[in-house]
Amino acid sequence: MIEELKKKFEHRDRLVRVLSKNGYFRAVAIKNSNLAAMAQEKHNLDYIPAYFLAKTLAATSMMSAFLIGEERISLEFSGDGAIKHIFAEALQVGECRGFVRFAEEPERRRVVTLSGVIGEGILKVTRILYGEVEPIVGIVPIQKGDISSDVAYYFAQSEQIGSAVILDTDFDENGKIAQSGGIIVQAMPGATQKEIQELEEALAKIESLADDFRNNMQVEEVLRKYLPFDFDVVKKTQVDFFCRCTKEKFLEKLLLLNREEIEDMQKKGQNELACQFCNSKYILDNKDFDNLIGQIKAKQN
Repeated sequence: MIEELKKKFEHRDRLVRVLSKNGYFRAVAIKNSNLAAMAQEKHNLDYIPAYFLAKTLAATSMMSAFLIGEERISLEFSGDGAIKHIFAEALQVGECRGFVRFAEEPERRRVVTLSGVIGEGILKVTRILYGEVEPIVGIVPIQKGDISSDVAYYFAQSEQIGSAVILDTDFDENGKIAQSGGIIVQAMPGATQKEIQELEEALAKIESLADDFRNNMQVEEVLRKYLPFDFDVVKKTQVDFFCRCTKEKFLEKLLLLNREEIEDMQKKGQNELACQFCNSKYILDNKDFDNLIGQIKAKQN
Protein backbone atom coordinates (compact mmCIF):
# COMPACT_ATOMS: atom_id res chain seq x y z
CA MET A 1 0.00 0.00 0.00
CA ILE A 2 2.78 2.42 0.96
CA GLU A 3 4.76 1.58 -2.18
CA GLU A 4 1.65 2.11 -4.30
CA LEU A 5 1.05 5.54 -2.76
CA LYS A 6 4.72 6.42 -3.18
CA LYS A 7 4.62 5.46 -6.86
CA LYS A 8 1.44 7.47 -7.38
CA PHE A 9 3.02 10.50 -5.70
CA GLU A 10 6.16 10.22 -7.84
CA HIS A 11 4.07 10.22 -11.01
CA ARG A 12 2.02 13.28 -10.08
CA ASP A 13 2.30 16.21 -12.44
CA ARG A 14 4.24 19.03 -10.89
CA LEU A 15 5.87 22.35 -11.55
CA VAL A 16 9.16 23.68 -10.15
CA ARG A 17 10.30 27.32 -10.23
CA VAL A 18 13.93 28.20 -9.52
CA LEU A 19 16.20 31.24 -9.27
CA SER A 20 19.90 31.18 -10.11
CA LYS A 21 22.28 31.71 -7.20
CA ASN A 22 23.45 35.01 -8.71
CA GLY A 23 19.86 36.18 -9.25
CA TYR A 24 20.32 36.80 -12.98
CA PHE A 25 18.20 33.91 -14.29
CA ARG A 26 14.85 32.45 -13.37
CA ALA A 27 13.38 29.26 -14.71
CA VAL A 28 10.33 27.07 -14.41
CA ALA A 29 9.80 23.51 -15.59
CA ILE A 30 6.72 21.33 -15.67
CA LYS A 31 5.67 17.76 -16.21
CA ASN A 32 1.99 17.87 -17.20
CA SER A 33 1.59 14.43 -18.77
CA ASN A 34 -1.47 13.41 -16.73
CA LEU A 35 -3.06 16.84 -17.06
CA ALA A 36 -2.65 16.84 -20.85
CA ALA A 37 -3.87 13.25 -21.14
CA MET A 38 -6.99 14.11 -19.17
CA ALA A 39 -7.65 17.11 -21.42
CA GLN A 40 -7.30 14.87 -24.47
CA GLU A 41 -9.73 12.36 -22.97
CA LYS A 42 -12.30 14.90 -21.82
CA HIS A 43 -12.41 16.60 -25.22
CA ASN A 44 -12.01 13.35 -27.22
CA LEU A 45 -9.14 14.80 -29.24
CA ASP A 46 -7.09 13.17 -31.96
CA TYR A 47 -3.30 13.37 -32.09
CA ILE A 48 -2.83 16.80 -33.67
CA PRO A 49 -5.24 18.93 -31.59
CA ALA A 50 -4.15 17.10 -28.43
CA TYR A 51 -0.52 17.90 -29.28
CA PHE A 52 -1.16 21.63 -29.54
CA LEU A 53 -3.46 21.78 -26.53
CA ALA A 54 -0.94 19.90 -24.35
CA LYS A 55 1.79 22.40 -25.22
CA THR A 56 -0.50 25.36 -24.60
CA LEU A 57 -1.54 23.93 -21.22
CA ALA A 58 2.13 23.44 -20.27
CA ALA A 59 3.10 26.98 -21.27
CA THR A 60 0.14 28.51 -19.45
CA SER A 61 0.83 26.56 -16.26
CA MET A 62 4.49 27.61 -16.29
CA MET A 63 3.59 31.26 -16.84
CA SER A 64 1.19 31.08 -13.88
CA ALA A 65 4.15 30.16 -11.66
CA PHE A 66 5.25 33.80 -11.75
CA LEU A 67 1.90 34.92 -10.25
CA ILE A 68 0.75 34.91 -6.61
CA GLY A 69 -2.27 33.61 -4.69
CA GLU A 70 -5.22 32.85 -6.94
CA GLU A 71 -4.10 35.15 -9.73
CA ARG A 72 -4.63 33.55 -13.12
CA ILE A 73 -3.42 33.76 -16.68
CA SER A 74 -4.84 32.63 -20.00
CA LEU A 75 -3.31 32.02 -23.42
CA GLU A 76 -5.56 32.27 -26.44
CA PHE A 77 -4.40 31.38 -29.95
CA SER A 78 -6.73 32.50 -32.74
CA GLY A 79 -5.80 31.64 -36.32
CA ASP A 80 -7.08 30.90 -39.80
CA GLY A 81 -5.88 27.29 -39.90
CA ALA A 82 -7.50 23.93 -39.22
CA ILE A 83 -7.68 24.80 -35.52
CA LYS A 84 -9.12 28.28 -35.21
CA HIS A 85 -8.93 28.58 -31.44
CA ILE A 86 -6.79 27.18 -28.61
CA PHE A 87 -7.50 28.42 -25.10
CA ALA A 88 -5.83 27.53 -21.81
CA GLU A 89 -6.22 29.07 -18.37
CA ALA A 90 -4.13 28.41 -15.27
CA LEU A 91 -4.15 29.54 -11.66
CA GLN A 92 -0.99 29.97 -9.65
CA VAL A 93 -2.27 27.32 -7.22
CA GLY A 94 -1.84 24.58 -9.85
CA GLU A 95 -5.22 24.37 -11.57
CA CYS A 96 -5.31 24.37 -15.36
CA ARG A 97 -7.97 23.83 -18.03
CA GLY A 98 -8.39 24.43 -21.74
CA PHE A 99 -10.04 23.53 -25.03
CA VAL A 100 -9.69 23.74 -28.81
CA ARG A 101 -12.13 24.83 -31.49
CA PHE A 102 -11.91 23.73 -35.10
CA ALA A 103 -12.52 25.71 -38.27
CA GLU A 104 -16.06 25.26 -39.52
CA GLU A 105 -15.13 25.19 -43.21
CA PRO A 106 -14.14 21.64 -44.35
CA GLU A 107 -11.31 22.94 -46.55
CA ARG A 108 -9.69 24.69 -43.58
CA ARG A 109 -9.85 21.57 -41.42
CA ARG A 110 -7.55 19.66 -43.76
CA VAL A 111 -4.13 19.54 -42.06
CA VAL A 112 -1.15 19.29 -44.42
CA THR A 113 1.70 20.41 -42.14
CA LEU A 114 1.93 21.13 -38.42
CA SER A 115 2.89 24.74 -39.18
CA GLY A 116 -0.47 25.21 -40.87
CA VAL A 117 -2.58 23.87 -38.01
CA ILE A 118 -3.11 27.29 -36.43
CA GLY A 119 -2.13 29.38 -39.45
CA GLU A 120 -1.86 33.16 -39.33
CA GLY A 121 -3.43 34.97 -36.41
CA ILE A 122 -2.77 36.29 -32.92
CA LEU A 123 -1.75 35.15 -29.47
CA LYS A 124 -3.60 36.92 -26.68
CA VAL A 125 -2.26 36.67 -23.13
CA THR A 126 -4.53 37.84 -20.31
CA ARG A 127 -3.48 38.16 -16.68
CA ILE A 128 -5.93 38.67 -13.80
CA LEU A 129 -3.84 40.17 -11.01
CA TYR A 130 -4.44 41.36 -7.46
CA GLY A 131 -4.74 45.13 -7.19
CA GLU A 132 -5.58 45.58 -10.86
CA VAL A 133 -9.09 46.77 -11.73
CA GLU A 134 -8.87 45.53 -15.31
CA PRO A 135 -7.16 42.45 -16.77
CA ILE A 136 -3.69 43.04 -18.24
CA VAL A 137 -3.77 41.98 -21.88
CA GLY A 138 -0.93 41.50 -24.36
CA ILE A 139 -1.48 40.64 -28.03
CA VAL A 140 1.18 39.59 -30.54
CA PRO A 141 1.00 38.06 -34.02
CA ILE A 142 1.55 34.32 -34.25
CA GLN A 143 5.10 33.64 -35.44
CA LYS A 144 5.48 29.95 -36.25
CA GLY A 145 2.35 28.42 -34.78
CA ASP A 146 4.41 25.91 -32.79
CA ILE A 147 3.42 27.42 -29.39
CA SER A 148 7.04 27.55 -28.11
CA SER A 149 8.25 30.25 -30.51
CA ASP A 150 5.05 32.22 -30.10
CA VAL A 151 5.27 32.31 -26.30
CA ALA A 152 8.95 33.34 -26.48
CA TYR A 153 8.00 36.10 -28.93
CA TYR A 154 5.27 37.30 -26.57
CA PHE A 155 7.78 37.58 -23.69
CA ALA A 156 10.20 39.54 -25.88
CA GLN A 157 7.61 41.93 -27.32
CA SER A 158 5.10 42.45 -24.52
CA GLU A 159 7.23 42.01 -21.40
CA GLN A 160 10.69 42.78 -22.85
CA ILE A 161 12.15 39.64 -21.27
CA GLY A 162 14.52 37.43 -23.23
CA SER A 163 13.17 33.90 -22.80
CA ALA A 164 13.86 30.37 -23.95
CA VAL A 165 10.70 28.27 -24.21
CA ILE A 166 10.93 24.53 -24.78
CA LEU A 167 7.80 22.37 -24.96
CA ASP A 168 7.58 18.66 -25.67
CA THR A 169 4.70 16.20 -26.02
CA ASP A 170 4.85 12.53 -26.95
CA PHE A 171 2.24 9.85 -27.61
CA ASP A 172 1.87 6.11 -27.11
CA GLU A 173 1.12 3.61 -29.87
CA ASN A 174 -2.62 4.30 -29.49
CA GLY A 175 -2.30 8.04 -30.11
CA LYS A 176 -2.79 8.93 -26.45
CA ILE A 177 -0.56 11.44 -24.67
CA ALA A 178 2.14 9.59 -22.75
CA GLN A 179 4.52 12.41 -21.77
CA SER A 180 4.25 16.18 -21.81
CA GLY A 181 6.15 19.05 -20.27
CA GLY A 182 8.34 22.06 -20.79
CA ILE A 183 10.92 24.55 -19.57
CA ILE A 184 10.97 28.36 -19.59
CA VAL A 185 14.23 30.15 -18.77
CA GLN A 186 14.46 33.94 -18.56
CA ALA A 187 17.45 36.27 -18.31
CA MET A 188 17.10 39.05 -15.75
CA PRO A 189 18.87 42.44 -15.75
CA GLY A 190 22.54 41.91 -14.92
CA ALA A 191 23.01 38.70 -16.88
CA THR A 192 26.16 38.89 -19.02
CA GLN A 193 26.31 38.01 -22.69
CA LYS A 194 28.69 35.17 -21.83
CA GLU A 195 26.21 33.69 -19.35
CA ILE A 196 23.38 33.99 -21.86
CA GLN A 197 25.47 32.27 -24.52
CA GLU A 198 26.34 29.44 -22.12
CA LEU A 199 22.64 29.02 -21.38
CA GLU A 200 21.74 28.93 -25.08
CA GLU A 201 24.40 26.29 -25.72
CA ALA A 202 23.18 24.18 -22.79
CA LEU A 203 19.53 24.32 -23.86
CA ALA A 204 20.48 23.48 -27.45
CA LYS A 205 21.59 20.07 -26.17
CA ILE A 206 18.06 19.14 -25.11
CA GLU A 207 16.86 16.37 -27.38
CA SER A 208 13.64 15.23 -25.71
CA LEU A 209 12.06 16.24 -22.42
CA ALA A 210 9.52 13.49 -23.07
CA ASP A 211 12.32 10.91 -22.95
CA ASP A 212 13.56 12.36 -19.66
CA PHE A 213 10.10 12.02 -18.11
CA ARG A 214 9.70 8.55 -19.62
CA ASN A 215 12.91 7.60 -17.82
CA ASN A 216 11.25 8.70 -14.54
CA MET A 217 13.30 11.87 -14.10
CA GLN A 218 11.68 14.34 -11.72
CA VAL A 219 11.13 17.94 -12.78
CA GLU A 220 13.88 19.32 -10.55
CA GLU A 221 16.29 16.68 -11.87
CA VAL A 222 15.54 17.80 -15.42
CA LEU A 223 16.40 21.39 -14.50
CA ARG A 224 19.66 20.32 -12.87
CA LYS A 225 20.51 18.26 -15.95
CA TYR A 226 20.19 21.13 -18.41
CA LEU A 227 20.70 24.47 -16.64
CA PRO A 228 24.36 25.59 -16.63
CA PHE A 229 24.07 27.39 -13.29
CA ASP A 230 23.39 26.58 -9.65
CA PHE A 231 19.96 27.56 -8.41
CA ASP A 232 17.64 27.67 -5.44
CA VAL A 233 14.19 26.12 -5.64
CA VAL A 234 11.65 28.88 -5.08
CA LYS A 235 8.47 26.90 -5.50
CA LYS A 236 7.09 23.40 -6.05
CA THR A 237 3.46 22.94 -7.04
CA GLN A 238 1.36 19.96 -8.04
CA VAL A 239 -0.64 20.67 -11.19
CA ASP A 240 -3.94 19.17 -12.27
CA PHE A 241 -6.56 19.54 -14.96
CA PHE A 242 -9.25 21.18 -12.88
CA CYS A 243 -12.41 23.07 -13.75
CA ARG A 244 -14.56 24.92 -11.22
CA CYS A 245 -17.75 24.64 -13.24
CA THR A 246 -20.90 23.47 -11.44
CA LYS A 247 -24.56 23.16 -12.32
CA GLU A 248 -25.29 25.98 -9.88
CA LYS A 249 -22.96 28.35 -11.74
CA PHE A 250 -24.69 27.55 -15.03
CA LEU A 251 -28.08 28.21 -13.43
CA GLU A 252 -26.84 31.60 -12.18
CA LYS A 253 -25.85 32.56 -15.72
CA LEU A 254 -29.23 31.47 -17.08
CA LEU A 255 -30.85 34.02 -14.77
CA LEU A 256 -29.45 36.68 -17.11
CA LEU A 257 -31.95 35.51 -19.75
CA ASN A 258 -35.55 36.68 -19.78
CA ARG A 259 -38.53 34.54 -18.85
CA GLU A 260 -39.58 33.92 -22.46
CA GLU A 261 -36.15 32.57 -23.38
CA ILE A 262 -36.16 30.13 -20.45
CA GLU A 263 -39.68 28.96 -21.30
CA ASP A 264 -38.64 28.50 -24.93
CA MET A 265 -35.67 26.36 -23.84
CA GLN A 266 -37.98 24.19 -21.73
CA LYS A 267 -40.52 23.85 -24.52
CA LYS A 268 -37.87 22.80 -27.07
CA GLY A 269 -36.22 20.36 -24.67
CA GLN A 270 -32.95 22.31 -24.63
CA ASN A 271 -32.01 20.98 -21.23
CA GLU A 272 -28.34 20.01 -21.63
CA LEU A 273 -25.59 22.42 -20.61
CA ALA A 274 -21.97 21.67 -21.53
CA CYS A 275 -18.81 23.30 -20.16
CA GLN A 276 -16.44 24.25 -22.98
CA PHE A 277 -13.42 23.91 -20.68
CA CYS A 278 -13.91 20.37 -19.35
CA ASN A 279 -16.81 19.06 -21.45
CA SER A 280 -18.84 18.24 -18.33
CA LYS A 281 -22.56 18.10 -19.04
CA TYR A 282 -25.42 19.14 -16.78
CA ILE A 283 -29.07 18.23 -17.35
CA LEU A 284 -31.89 20.58 -16.38
CA ASP A 285 -35.14 18.99 -15.20
CA ASN A 286 -38.57 20.63 -14.97
CA LYS A 287 -37.89 21.64 -11.38
CA ASP A 288 -34.79 23.56 -12.50
CA PHE A 289 -36.79 25.37 -15.18
CA ASP A 290 -39.61 26.18 -12.74
CA ASN A 291 -37.11 27.58 -10.22
CA LEU A 292 -35.46 29.72 -12.90
CA ILE A 293 -38.79 31.10 -14.10
CA GLY A 294 -39.86 31.76 -10.51
CA GLN A 295 -36.66 33.68 -9.71
CA ILE A 296 -36.95 35.76 -12.89
CA LYS A 297 -40.58 36.59 -12.05
CA ALA A 298 -39.54 37.64 -8.54
CA LYS A 299 -36.89 40.00 -9.93
CA GLN A 300 -39.42 41.61 -12.25
CA ASN A 301 -41.89 42.36 -9.43
